[in-house]
Amino acid sequence: MATAREFVARVDAIDGVEGCLLVREDGHLLAQTIDNAETYSSLVVISGSYAREVMEKAGFSHCRFVSFHREGKQNFHVFPIDRYFLAVVQTPSSSLQEMIDNVTYLVGRVTNGGAEQKVSPTEPGEGDAPDS
Repeated sequence: MATAREFVARVDAIDGVEGCLLVREDGHLLAQTIDNAETYSSLVVISGSYAREVMEKAGFSHCRFVSFHREGKQNFHVFPIDRYFLAVVQTPSSSLQEMIDNVTYLVGRVTNGGAEQKVSPTEPGEGDAPDS
C-alpha cells in the first residue's frame, strides 16, 4: 500500500503537474508538494464536496474532476477519491488533456472502481492514505 506521501509524489512526477496536495474530506491535509497547501485545502474540500453533491442530487454517476481556470494558466484541478480529494496545480505550458488523462489514470489505479477503498495509516495520528 502506498502512503499519502508516496501517492502525492507519484502524481507530482506526472508531466504537467506543478504541484499537488491530498486532503481528507474532513479537511485534514495528508501530503503536499506545493507551498501554502493549507490555503488550498479549504478550496479543495468545498469544491470537492459540491462536486459530490451535484453527483448525488442531479443523478450524475461520477464527476472525474472540477477545474478552476486561473489567470496565468496555472489552473487548479480537484479530483474526488472516495474519502479524499486530490488537488493538482497545472504547469502553465502543459497540455491540459494529457495531464488530466495521466492523473485520472493514476487515480483510477487507487480507487478499485468505486468499491470501498482499503486505507493504511501514513504515520501514527496522521490519517489514512490511498491504496496503490
